[in-house]
Amino acid sequence: MQNQYPSVDQVLKATQDLAPKGWIVSSEYPDQIGVTHSDLTDDQFISFGDVNGFFSFNDAFTDGCGGSMEGITAAVEIAISFWQQVSTFYPNLITWRIVK
Repeated sequence: MQNQYPSVDQVLKATQDLAPKGWIVSSEYPDQIGVTHSDLTDDQFISFGDVNGFFSFNDAFTDGCGGSMEGITAAVEIAISFWQQVSTFYPNLITWRIVK
């Protein structure tokens, strides 16, 4: 049985809702999510979206920052995994919010 992944819009909303302070999450053409921070360069802009049926991301260098959420099928879990992975590349730019 093939995994049923959420839409890009569903993951966009979850990624925006969970974004750490200072991060900008936007809808990008075609069906991609753009993620950046004011301390990042244009080359560090992160493209995040559905690639070959599952979600993954990389920066403009395509060799600096990247990761995959293959096998994760819930939008919120994809967004959580995304932010956790990004925090390993930019730990000084991730300030976690306490959600109660």
